[in-house]
Amino acid sequence: MPADQWCCVLGMFRLPASRPAADYAEALERVALFQALDDERILPEARTALLDHGKRTPLAVVLLHGYTNNPAQYSKFAPMLHARGVNVFVPRMPEHGDKDRLTNRIDRLTAEALVKSASEAVDIAFGLGERVGVLGISMGGSLTAYFAQYRDIAIAVPVAPEFGLLQLPYGVSRLLGWILTVLPNLHFWWDPRLKANLQPKTAYPRFSTHSLVQTMRIGDDVYAASESQRQRAERIVPMINRSDPAVNNELTQQVARNWAGWNPEGIGFVTMRDLPMWHDIIDWRNEKAPVDLVYPRMLKALGVD
Repeated sequence: MPADQWCCVLGMFRLPASRPAADYAEALERVALFQALDDERILPEARTALLDHGKRTPLAVVLLHGYTNNPAQYSKFAPMLHARGVNVFVPRMPEHGDKDRLTNRIDRLTAEALVKSASEAVDIAFGLGERVGVLGISMGGSLTAYFAQYRDIAIAVPVAPEFGLLQLPYGVSRLLGWILTVLPNLHFWWDPRLKANLQPKTAYPRFSTHSLVQTMRIGDDVYAASESQRQRAERIVPMINRSDPAVNNELTQQVARNWAGWNPEGIGFVTMRDLPMWHDIIDWRNEKAPVDLVYPRMLKALGVD
């Protein structure tokens, strides 16, 4: 197998050099550059968003959306954070948010592009707040775990992160990733019954196998690093839905135990029970998402309830 394909499965990539914004003015300049990436192909509601208070705040939070979704996923939650005195930055990740829901642009997604883009968002947040928090779900949850491992942030809340697909053991999930990498790229509906009618209408109703493997690389990296080196975040609060059908919660618990071995006082863990058998538990645009139950837990995990 070519070396680059091994890297795709094993999560081998370099941490981008950090460039924290020096102050609020620089942060705003870099937000504008980030927003300039949203051209006419991007849905208005899916564009990078900043909810700020016109000055640096005690806490700034970056919200990272899920795979095939976009910043509109947080269009109800971000204002709740903002109302609590938080500057909130919601970046659109590469290849997401296209007006064409059946676009193939997601095929171009790479772990490197995701980490680079999200790293810039975190760097910007250092100019928006005295302390920085990151919260993300699914792909965004894996990115949040990545920054918990490698960046000096105050709080990280990975929600349903991707450390393993379905309920598969780690080794089996990695083997599946290898198989998906060597096979031709394929597209699958998230829900074969609903197909393009899947809600929300602003997210992609299907995924590509090669881009899915790219998101798995991020979880692979964190899983391995958590065993061998201390995490950098002051506090980490993973959140899982006990009935999540898409990811292996036991692997998230194992990573949390690894982190606790380095800093037991800095780790919390939220297991949400009695929720629907559903992966995206935060997107209010889907009737299956129990946001009235989940949003208060997210605010509490961030320390702003």
